[in-house]
Amino acid sequence: MAALLVLASYVMLTGCNKPSSEKKILSFKFYEPAVEATVMESVKTVIATVPEGTNVTALVPIITVSDKAMVNPASGVPQNFTTSKTYTVTAEDGTQAVYTVTVIIVNGGGNGSGGDGNGNVPLGAIDGKFTINSSGGKVYFSQGNLQYKASTNTWRFAENQYDCIGSSNSSISSSYSGWIDLFGWGTSGWNSGNTFYHPWDSNNSSGMGSSYGPPGQYNLTGSYANADWGVYNAISNGGNQAGLWRTLTWDEWKYVINTRSTASGIRYAYACVNNVNGVILLPDDWSSDFYSLSSTNTECTSFDINIITLSQWNTLERHGAVFLPAAGHRYGTSTSHVGSAGYYWSASYYDSGRAYYQVFVVYGYLDNTRFNGHSVRLVRSAR
Repeated sequence: MAALLVLASYVMLTGCNKPSSEKKILSFKFYEPAVEATVMESVKTVIATVPEGTNVTALVPIITVSDKAMVNPASGVPQNFTTSKTYTVTAEDGTQAVYTVTVIIVNGGGNGSGGDGNGNVPLGAIDGKFTINSSGGKVYFSQGNLQYKASTNTWRFAENQYDCIGSSNSSISSSYSGWIDLFGWGTSGWNSGNTFYHPWDSNNSSGMGSSYGPPGQYNLTGSYANADWGVYNAISNGGNQAGLWRTLTWDEWKYVINTRSTASGIRYAYACVNNVNGVILLPDDWSSDFYSLSSTNTECTSFDINIITLSQWNTLERHGAVFLPAAGHRYGTSTSHVGSAGYYWSASYYDSGRAYYQVFVVYGYLDNTRFNGHSVRLVRSAR
C-alpha cells in the first residue's frame, strides 16, 4: 500500500509538471511608429499597417508570446519588413507554430475615391466607415465585388463598384480564362476536407459546404476562417496579402442595413447607378448635402427610384458611398436574375446545408442553399 501511495504521488507530481504546449503570438507591435498589429491566430498571420513614409527596413517589433514559450527572431530584434517575414514560436514541450508577419505601408490616397482625413484608407477600400455592431466596430468596404480567374488562380476586386459579370458566370470551370463573381458558400480554395471547396465548384448538392464542422453548423470564422475568401486569399488589387479582408457575418450585415445610427439618418437606398441596378449603402458620416436620395431605408418595388448618372455617382463615391450591384444568382452553370436581384454571402451558417446571405430583390425571395452562386463583398477593419 505504501508503494502504491508513493507511485500515485509521483504520477500526480509529474503530471503537474508536464511541459506546456502553448505557442501563440499574443501581441505584436512597434513603438516607432506606434502601431499594434492584428494577430489572426486561426491562419497564423500577423498584419501591421504603418503610415506612408515609414522606413520599414529596420523596424523593431515588441512581441508577447505564450507563457514559457520562445519566439525566433526574438522580440526587440530589428527586422527588414520590405517583404513578409516568418516568426517561429516554440512551446516549452518543443512543439512549434510558424506565423507570417506582413507590414503594409498605407497608401494615403486610398483607391482614388478620397481620403478619410487621416490618410489611413487601405488599398482597395472605399473611403467610408460603416459601424457593424453595438460595440462600435467599423469597417471599410472593398472597391467592388470579388472576382476570380481560374486559369491564373487570381483574385481581384472589380474595378468599379457597379461592375458585375452576369451570364458569363455560366462558363465556370477549373480552367476558365475569364472572370467569375458568383461563388458557392465557403469556396475560398482552402481544402477543408469537403469535396466542394474550389471557387469554380458548381455542384448542385446540399453537401456543398457542409464540412465546416459536423454537421456543417460552423461559421466561416475560427477554425474555419480559411474558408472565407478574404482571409485565405491575396487580393491582387487589395494589398495582395492573405488575411487582410473578410466577409461580414449575418449579424453584421443586419446591423449595417437595419440598425446603425448615421449622421444623416440614412443607411441605404435602392438605385440604378450608371444603368446598373442595385443598392447604395451610405457611410456613418454621410450628409444629405452631398446628394439627395429618395425612398431611403426602404425596400422598393423598383430600382429606378434613384437614377444616378456616372458623374453623380462619382460624387457619392467620393464621400464614401458603397454600391452593391444586382449581380444575380447562379444555380449550377445557369445564371438568373442579373439586374433584378442581389445576393451577398455572409460568413454565418443557417443549418447543415444552408447559409445566411443579404438579399435585395424587386420580385420575391429565393433560398440560401450553399451551392448557389452568390456575390461576395469583402470588408476590412477601420479604426
